[in-house]
Amino acid sequence: MKKFNFIKTLASIAFGFVFSMAIGVTVVHAADWYVSPSGSDSNSGTYSSPFASLNKAEEAASSGDTVYIMGGTYKNFSIETSDSNYNYVHQFTKSNITYRAYSSKDVPVFDFSGTTTSKRVAAFHVKSGVTGVTFLCFKVTGVPVGSQKQSECFRIEGSATMNQITCYNSNANGFYFCNNGTGKVIKCDAYNLYTSNSVSNSNTDGFGAHGKGVTFIQCRAWACGDDGYDCITSKGANTFDTCWAYDMNKGGDSNGFKIGGYGTGTVPSTVPVHTVVNCLAACNGANGFYANHQPGQAATWTNNTAYGNKTSNYNMLERVSPTDSTDIPGTREVLRLNISYNGTIKNIGTGTKVGSCSWNSAYNCTADDFVSLDASQMTRARGANGVLPTITFMHLKSGSDLAGMGCFN
Repeated sequence: MKKFNFIKTLASIAFGFVFSMAIGVTVVHAADWYVSPSGSDSNSGTYSSPFASLNKAEEAASSGDTVYIMGGTYKNFSIETSDSNYNYVHQFTKSNITYRAYSSKDVPVFDFSGTTTSKRVAAFHVKSGVTGVTFLCFKVTGVPVGSQKQSECFRIEGSATMNQITCYNSNANGFYFCNNGTGKVIKCDAYNLYTSNSVSNSNTDGFGAHGKGVTFIQCRAWACGDDGYDCITSKGANTFDTCWAYDMNKGGDSNGFKIGGYGTGTVPSTVPVHTVVNCLAACNGANGFYANHQPGQAATWTNNTAYGNKTSNYNMLERVSPTDSTDIPGTREVLRLNISYNGTIKNIGTGTKVGSCSWNSAYNCTADDFVSLDASQMTRARGANGVLPTITFMHLKSGSDLAGMGCFN
């Protein structure tokens, strides 16, 4: 009886396979691929015979596959492809593939400092229409820029998720979503991203959300040439949840969170309203939280904390409408349970909803409300699994009348 059932099972599997092929259904078998600094692209891509490059791994991989990146430093790259403006070192054209560190205890580093260019550089480029790409747990450094306007560590025009990725010590934007780009950025860092060229430095942000909507969770930016987070010209609504911005003082716009605005760009028919919640902006050269001439409501601002930002801690500057670029104090912003200390509040006009914020007359915000005013704690090493470090900066003391406010409520 058992033998008969086994034969029936085999027959059923065989029939299913034939039937699937007959009606054109693709049978997907996820595979694992491996790359290593000591590998070769003439290898088979297995654990014992790894490739040397992500480009070769993507060529071999299919939807649903995982590419494991062994520890060590990857360098001496060639340009995979180019267009009139960009040299793309890695260009991803296949959907639903994961590129991840083999072990979080030996984090891979991609070092582009030996890459020369006469064009903009995109170290990692996800093309428009490509979806479901995931990057997990590696570092990117040394991305160069020439005399051109900007370069990017990650240029996302499709859809991608980045988790525990660090972009540092580069002449480039860290995470740059543009055109139709969308996705999630989780527990990622962008720091020391700036150039000596004033043209490119003014375009060197930690995180740029200029596409159809991105969610940032537990991310940090510090010491970047332009802004920590920038979503000018965004077509979709972006969310900034539990993110930190510190020490943007390299000569660019120098905002912590620049939320909104279109400059001379085309304003979409529906102006997106962003979400900024549980975020921290400290010691930036301009504004901590900035509505940036948004022609409508820039964001809902909830439980954020700002400290020591030079121009202002909160600047709610808006424009009248998509067709009237006259600047006005914010009339449509929604601010609730935010803290401001050692900095000013600007451009909050009639109509803006300000509920239970530290600058309301009912509260008295002083240094005695906080456990620590040492903002440098924000750059401490992350904890296990990439969580934000434990700090005491701007934490409220027990008994403070600001209880329930700010990002450490």
